[in-house]
Amino acid sequence: MHKSNEIVIVGDGFAAAIMVIHLLRKGVPASSITLIGPGEIGRGNAYSCASQSYRLNVREDLLITFSDDPLHFARWAQSHIHDPEAKTTAGYFYRRHDFGRYISELVSHELGLRQLKRIPTKVTQILRRGDDWTLSLSNQDQLIAKQLIIATGNAPPSWPCNVNTKLASPTWIHTHLVENPWAGEYLQEVGSHEDIILLGGGLTALDAINALVEQGHRGMLYVISPRKIFPPVQAPWQRQQEPKWPKQLSPRRFIRFMREYLPSVDAATSEWQCSWEELRVNLNTIWQQFSSKQRLILLKRVGWIWSLYRFRASPQTIASYEQLRAKNQIHFILGRAQLISCAEPNIKVLLDNGYEAVGERIINCTGVGVDPLLSNLITSQLAIPDDLQQSIAVDNNLRVLDSNQKAWENLWLIGPATMGSLGDVVAASAITKQAEQLAEQMKMRV
Repeated sequence: MHKSNEIVIVGDGFAAAIMVIHLLRKGVPASSITLIGPGEIGRGNAYSCASQSYRLNVREDLLITFSDDPLHFARWAQSHIHDPEAKTTAGYFYRRHDFGRYISELVSHELGLRQLKRIPTKVTQILRRGDDWTLSLSNQDQLIAKQLIIATGNAPPSWPCNVNTKLASPTWIHTHLVENPWAGEYLQEVGSHEDIILLGGGLTALDAINALVEQGHRGMLYVISPRKIFPPVQAPWQRQQEPKWPKQLSPRRFIRFMREYLPSVDAATSEWQCSWEELRVNLNTIWQQFSSKQRLILLKRVGWIWSLYRFRASPQTIASYEQLRAKNQIHFILGRAQLISCAEPNIKVLLDNGYEAVGERIINCTGVGVDPLLSNLITSQLAIPDDLQQSIAVDNNLRVLDSNQKAWENLWLIGPATMGSLGDVVAASAITKQAEQLAEQMKMRV
């Protein structure tokens, strides 16, 4: 058992790194911070990409790590990144790998000659121990935290349906069933003429498409999705005004106002995206005013629309998709997967409408999975589910709520997992604001 640690941060990706950076900038001693995570700090699932074809889906000026210096990354990129393909008419869309390098360097810069205690493993369980927290680690060790910040980011994707692998060898399964494609290592194994199934039609699928096009893929790509549509390409938008939202909003009035505010033009135009981004400014405040029932109503009615237009694609990835479409090399198959069956050399996917898709490799592009650590907190009755039943609930100060809906005084959650409680918390700028907010609180506690 380790001795008690003052501040423990669980995670090694962007949320954890930006939390460390802002704690240090607020004067919190590095010696009082312990960070637990197996990977290089700052990279996590999103930015530890082996593939150089994976690009950020937002332009460089929107990746904000300091609210008082919003163009910090844009300046750094100009002098530290050589990427001629990043420039588009909508701005610079850099490789995700390079943004991870930027965050790692930020941490090193803020630390200087100081040392940050790192434990390169995973946390498997969190339990209450008096006024402190006991963390069980995957290396069979334990650690005590006086103050605990969970910053694990997006959980890796898992298969959305049953997978039958009885008729295939373990080696073949490992290389041909790609459950987590975020790092992109699987691309090295793909044969140029393979027929590939992409399970899901969002940004992860577009990452795969862009990477496969760049390495000259000639086989067919089959996209299994409920709808025959990809997120629109990012346009060179700029906010022009702030909408005047009506008072006493209900879900119905909320949806009606958004529809009336958005212009009747294509979603890929600058005009439409300007309006959309203007609406987003106040969405978190509005979301937090809705009841649990109202939030569920909104998720049911417009959840898929939100995901489609909120997570727009880089121009590079859409150009790759259009290239495949012009060659009739990509085909949408509408439906949801019910069963994946393997019998070398083929993979079959049975859909809910009875259709069966066949390919030689399948890539899981369905998005975020379930974080077992957060699920464990709910099972242990140390936390409660958020209104969307996708994570754990927090208050406006990022404190985790216990089974009595009372906030713990020394347990916080930051990052995308707070979305169900707080609203649109996905972009780097939103997570940065959370880290700045929490660092301000923490400097008074150390």
